[in-house]
Amino acid sequence: MQAYFRLSNNILDCGLTPNELKVAVCLYSCVFRNRFTVQIKQSTIAHKCGIKKLETVGNIICKLIEKGVIERVSRPYKANGRLGTYIYKLKAVAARGFFKVKRYILGRLSGVQLRMYLFVCRAVTKKNDMWNSFNDIARALHIGRNKVISVIKELVELGFIRKLSVVKNDGSYSDNHYSISDPKVQKKTDKKESPKQVGTLFGTFINIKKQRFDYKPIVMECQAKFKIWLNFHRGVVP
Repeated sequence: MQAYFRLSNNILDCGLTPNELKVAVCLYSCVFRNRFTVQIKQSTIAHKCGIKKLETVGNIICKLIEKGVIERVSRPYKANGRLGTYIYKLKAVAARGFFKVKRYILGRLSGVQLRMYLFVCRAVTKKNDMWNSFNDIARALHIGRNKVISVIKELVELGFIRKLSVVKNDGSYSDNHYSISDPKVQKKTDKKESPKQVGTLFGTFINIKKQRFDYKPIVMECQAKFKIWLNFHRGVVP
């Protein structure tokens, strides 16, 4: 399975609301091998997009049809006569004029964060560098400049984008250079247990589990102490 999917460059210019954009991204994230026919339950769409009511998903689907994102919706019957899962025929993404998005992005960002992230994905060059100004982004997304700054800061803190340090000709650093990055996954670090000491007849040894350990000195010491103990009971004086 590919780690990314394709979105058309004009997806942000269709006048989609945050929830409509989430549902559109959800449907396109299910596209594989450029087959733009997706079969998915509306309950699954609601779960992935964080939408509580199925009625809301149905209304959004109707809006996406009106705006040309979805071309056709069908619902076949099962063998038992009941209605099956919805099938959506999406508008195909052209071989040119698309950008790539990671599949794991859905459900991890709010509506405005998702729009900003998609804009960055669309604007980055082949070198994974975006240098659009805050004013340009604000005009493209129809939001305020201060909102752009705060949302980009949130995406940087979450680890979805990274700020680049680009040096200009005069030696100073240029602003507004960002790249796509993978969010940091916090791994749970288990506390290392201290080696347990095991008392035996022949001394106290350290019990180390799942570690490479040289047992030969321990075996030799055990054998020597066992020989002394055996000779003692036999009455043999060393």
